Amino acid sequence: MAQQTAKSLKSKALSDLKSGKFPQAVKKAQLGAKKFPNDVDYHAIAGFALTQMERYRQSIPHFVEAARIKPEDAQFAENLANALMQTGQIPQALTYAEKKLRQFPNNSELTRVIDEIGMKGTNSRQIIDYTTQRLTAEPENPVLYLNRGRAYGRVGFLAQSSADYARAYKLAPDNTEIACQMAIDLRHSGDIHGSTKMLHDVLQSDSQHAKTLHQLATMADRDEAQELLNNVETAIAAQPHTDVDLEFAKAHLISRMDSLAAAMPQFARANTAQHQVNPYDPAAEEDQLNRIRNLFPIDNTLPESDETSTPMPVFVVGQPRSGTTLMEMMLSVVNEVFGCGELSLAGDLSRPFIDDQKSFNEQDAKAFARDYCNLMPPLPDGATAFIDKMPHNYQLLGFLAAAFPNAKFINILRDPRDVGLSKWTRRFPALGMRYSSNLGAIAHSANLYRQYMNHWDRIFGERIMAISYENLVGNPEAYSRKVAAFCGIGWTERMIHPEENTKQVRTASADQVRRAITTRSIGGWRKVEDHLKPMLDDLDRSLWPEYDLN
Repeated sequence: MAQQTAKSLKSKALSDLKSGKFPQAVKKAQLGAKKFPNDVDYHAIAGFALTQMERYRQSIPHFVEAARIKPEDAQFAENLANALMQTGQIPQALTYAEKKLRQFPNNSELTRVIDEIGMKGTNSRQIIDYTTQRLTAEPENPVLYLNRGRAYGRVGFLAQSSADYARAYKLAPDNTEIACQMAIDLRHSGDIHGSTKMLHDVLQSDSQHAKTLHQLATMADRDEAQELLNNVETAIAAQPHTDVDLEFAKAHLISRMDSLAAAMPQFARANTAQHQVNPYDPAAEEDQLNRIRNLFPIDNTLPESDETSTPMPVFVVGQPRSGTTLMEMMLSVVNEVFGCGELSLAGDLSRPFIDDQKSFNEQDAKAFARDYCNLMPPLPDGATAFIDKMPHNYQLLGFLAAAFPNAKFINILRDPRDVGLSKWTRRFPALGMRYSSNLGAIAHSANLYRQYMNHWDRIFGERIMAISYENLVGNPEAYSRKVAAFCGIGWTERMIHPEENTKQVRTASADQVRRAITTRSIGGWRKVEDHLKPMLDDLDRSLWPEYDLN
């Protein structure tokens, strides 16, 4: 009889849920959960209905119970992580999502939650505050230092980030996650030997640690590649699901052992797996372009703040993998020029205007500048300029130009075919780089980049210097002099030796910029053009007059 009652009540609750009668579904499901507390379906129905009503906080207990009763079901973990994020419980959401992602590798919803948290500097600052508060009570907790270090890194506080990683490692050197992160931090600082040694130590305790194998694969020489490939293939065979880190690791090792052309099918496999987790939405990107252009019409008088008291901002923009890191390293060898890396501030501060289509006026520009300066990493004494080299600031140049009338903008222009190849052969799991794992999406994003810059050139042309990557690496002295003069920075011969710059680099270019400037990568796409056909076909030739795309 009880079973029949449970089945009937559940059927009615489910019917209400499917027909959009969410309050009725919640009422019936909560009654069922009270009568039959171990029946996961009632908790699931109640949680889903409350989520549809955007009553996320009330949905959390139901998803907690559902996940407890049925821990093997990823759907409940996904919904709980999302509900925690939606209710502003950012540290808890991130910790839970990362934990569950280890149980459910490559889960697209858990990945989305983690990426969405990481995309917003406001979230990272909340994590910093949360972990700092907890560390007063738990000063020897290595995981708190690890989490705070990651959050510091996302908002550009690199020295603080490295200090937290070092503290976490000192407290728990046998923790593989912490040791791997510490090794990555050493790599970003240019200590390749120390990084490699630490990564090999991690493999001694966990021979199938995917992130470690991926890091080693991208640094391996030909002699090391075969042994590492054996490890990677063993790890792939042991995984119940496709692991994107391992798939990219295998591609890099094939490239080292044989050739890039031989590795291209494996890069395609890795990118396909990545794209399934983090797909690109071309319509949404086009809509954002139109929203931003509407905020800054070409023929209108544009707002402008009076913020000129800070050290001069230099914004280096361009497609990722176009040479923005190289430019930052060239300029920041000058003692008075401070390289901030890639700051998320412009994205955070512009988001309300883009999402809500709220007009951006002079007072908004002043507030934007004030908040940007208050939230950016502290500048050293004597700094006369700072560099923010977030490549995707090409989308937000109007906000930055209005906020900082004294700012200079350097647009690094590189052959989109070489840029596309470089993206295709790197793993970019971040939400903002979702186009990098699909060849058609790479072309679409590249075309949008030119549309953005064509718009800004018509408005702020004299404040933007376009520098060809090919010219920059072909004649670094001449073009670094041009950039220095444009920015009002005294030129020094050290600019043509960015490999001597000791600044930490946390981008995919971390290894390349530690080597002398070279033209070796120019035209590399030609060696594998048959594998890049969807990208080559979709590039809009009219947008790239500097390059012969025919």
